[in-house]
Amino acid sequence: MAGIQTRKSSAPVRKNRNAQKPKEQPIGGLLADEFIAVLVTSIATRLSRGSTDFFRSRWNIGMIEWRVLLVLERTEALNVRELAVAAALDKAAVSRSLAAMQAGGLVEIEQTRSRGRAAFAKLTPAGRKLAKKLLRASRLRQQRLFEVLPARDVEMLAALLQRFADALTRVGWDAPPRAAS
Repeated sequence: MAGIQTRKSSAPVRKNRNAQKPKEQPIGGLLADEFIAVLVTSIATRLSRGSTDFFRSRWNIGMIEWRVLLVLERTEALNVRELAVAAALDKAAVSRSLAAMQAGGLVEIEQTRSRGRAAFAKLTPAGRKLAKKLLRASRLRQQRLFEVLPARDVEMLAALLQRFADALTRVGWDAPPRAAS
């Protein structure tokens, strides 16, 4: 068959010069038109990968650290559970992230006896300085992302996404599905 690159024969492989290149699929591929969840997940994946690459290349942090730093920048101190809730992250991921950031001098972890074994995290001066840089860079990236849309559309998108997020909770999206009839 023309265009196939691997063969058992040692004869030279011929390509079909008339073969069309596959069309580049839109974000979400073929299923995005039918399933909104595929489109939203694909967009989120692309945004996350782009952000991870950007922040890793400049400050050697990933998106979990980014979220933790920005949440702590808005607060005085939080324990791991509170931080996980505020950043919408898994508690174990927050704990691992805090350990790495503590080693990097970005956060301080203070044990307290007044609330059991709770450990409180707060930013060091270096962590606060980095959080401010991340916040500026994030706002610029977001501005660049939405510069092609009118402000009204961006506001509408944010409102619709919030309603969508609320709907996930109302319909029990995380619950096991009911048996099909």
